[in-house]
Amino acid sequence: MSNKRPAFQTSQDLAFTVRVRPIGSADLVFMQNAMAESAPDWSVELQGICADEATLVLLPEDGDDAIGPSFMVSRETCGFRVDQVHWDVVTEVGVFTSMNDVIDVLRLSLAFCGGLEAPASVTLH
Repeated sequence: MSNKRPAFQTSQDLAFTVRVRPIGSADLVFMQNAMAESAPDWSVELQGICADEATLVLLPEDGDDAIGPSFMVSRETCGFRVDQVHWDVVTEVGVFTSMNDVIDVLRLSLAFCGGLEAPASVTLH
C-alpha cells in the first residue's frame, strides 16, 4: 500500500499572495526610539510620495558624510531592504526579515562610523 497522494490531489492553486504592509508612522517611531539609544545625534525621517513608496531615511547630524553614511530602509516583498549612501555612492547592505534585524545591523554599522574620511577626488581641475 502506497502512502503517496495521487497527482490529482495536489494543486498549484494552493499558493497565495500576502500583501506586505508599507512602512508607516509606527515604523518611524520604533526606529526613532531604537536609534535614540545608539545614535542620538542622527535623525530618522519618513519620506516618500505615497504610502506604498515610503522609505525611512537615517541621516547623521547636518547630513555630513564625514560623520558617517546615510541609510535608507524600504519595504520589499520579503522584508526590509537597507541601503547605505556615502559620498554619493549607494551600496546595498541587505534585505532583512524584521525591523529588529534592521536595527541590529544599523547599530553595528554606526558603531564603525567614527573617523571616516572623504575619498580622494577624481575630478580633474
